[in-house]
Amino acid sequence: MRKQHIIGYLPIAAMLVLTLGSCERPKEKAIGYDHVITVVCDERNWEACEPILAQTLGKVYQTPPTETLYTFQRISPNDLNANILNKNLMILTRLEEKSGVTPQVRSMLPDSTISKMRGNPKGYYQQGDAYAVGQALVVVVGKSLGDLRNRLEVNQDQIFNFIERKMFERNTAFIYRSGEQFELAEKYYDQYGFYLRMMHDYVEIENRPKDKLLWMGRDFPYRWLTISWATPTDSTLEYQLNDLLTATFGKKLKDVRLNKDYLISESIWFKQYSTYKYFGLWESKSETKGGPFIAYGFYEPVKDRIYLVSGIVHAPEKAKLPYIRQMETIIRTFDTEIFEVD
Repeated sequence: MRKQHIIGYLPIAAMLVLTLGSCERPKEKAIGYDHVITVVCDERNWEACEPILAQTLGKVYQTPPTETLYTFQRISPNDLNANILNKNLMILTRLEEKSGVTPQVRSMLPDSTISKMRGNPKGYYQQGDAYAVGQALVVVVGKSLGDLRNRLEVNQDQIFNFIERKMFERNTAFIYRSGEQFELAEKYYDQYGFYLRMMHDYVEIENRPKDKLLWMGRDFPYRWLTISWATPTDSTLEYQLNDLLTATFGKKLKDVRLNKDYLISESIWFKQYSTYKYFGLWESKSETKGGPFIAYGFYEPVKDRIYLVSGIVHAPEKAKLPYIRQMETIIRTFDTEIFEVD
């Protein structure tokens, strides 16, 4: 059975849930690249909407070189059927009679769904696994160009989070497809009280309880994963995490330092933790090598600790962001409880 949702600033009870069709064949897996968003949109609408989407989905990162979080592939409405199984599918329209997008949207959604969406000034439509397993479908319908832009503007964070969630679901299935190291993960849980799902090919590099550091990694393209922690103080969380970040890269990991010119941070919500997410570049003190790094820092109340879970990549002449996203997927499995894995 297929469930669809209209999203906006509405009470949950007011969200429209539709069931289209009855028993269906099992869906195929979504296809294409994780970082590509296929956009069905007329040229004028796209010129107005692309700058808004670029603020979140099109963020630029130095890896080096420059890479964007997501890229956009705009297609003609006539090509929608050929791309209907793509992983990230977005439709932007004003439902003009002369637009080729209009009949496509009307064939996908009942009139009642479209009417309710347009009736809510902040409403838009999203559905996971719409036409394929792992797919993220977003439809934004505006009454005018200004209305279309406004709907994207007010909902850009929710749309970003939805597409990210589906990406992490696909990435989780991908990176653990060959199995994982339950015994190693349980060893760290028994020793330290935290659990991290370990990929099958990661090995322990250093385990230093006195330095409050756990360091794992794998061969080329080189990926290092570290967990460091500290006892909280009366300082702000941001200040304590900055100290832990500095102590981890440069002291605990003696040959690694961060390039402060490219260091960025943002506040996010990770599970039940208020978290600072760091991104930037690292470099070796003794060799000519470096690359991007990512880290999640947060206070965990069960153990009363400040944690920094970090990943760094060294992959010359390769796109680095896909590896960073895989490491971020592993980082997001961090927990202080063990859950059964399907």
